[in-house]
Amino acid sequence: MNRQRQLDSLLRSSSQTPLDEERLNSITQDSSLPDEEIKDRQQDRIERKKYAARTFTFLIFFTFTVLLIVTLTALDNWICFYLSDSVIITLITTSLATIVGIFLIVMRYLFKQPV
Repeated sequence: MNRQRQLDSLLRSSSQTPLDEERLNSITQDSSLPDEEIKDRQQDRIERKKYAARTFTFLIFFTFTVLLIVTLTALDNWICFYLSDSVIITLITTSLATIVGIFLIVMRYLFKQPV
């Protein structure tokens, strides 16, 4: 548990930019943590950023797709695209639940709270 706290404080004190080899060696010598443990944490941070961005992009695409369908339904006089009110309400409701659900599940998995 002490090693976990030490590693967490070390990562909090590091900058947002990836560590170069010289700085990594300096931190390793100062902290007495194994190189692999520090590199694992560093890789986890990079992966979290990557998947957080991908999730955000997916949710934006999903939201604009639903918005497009609702807009096309509003313009049914010009483009002959009609959906009943109950279908629109169901689409909006389930889409909102899906967006919130995906966001919460993915973000909780990516950014776990230390025990």
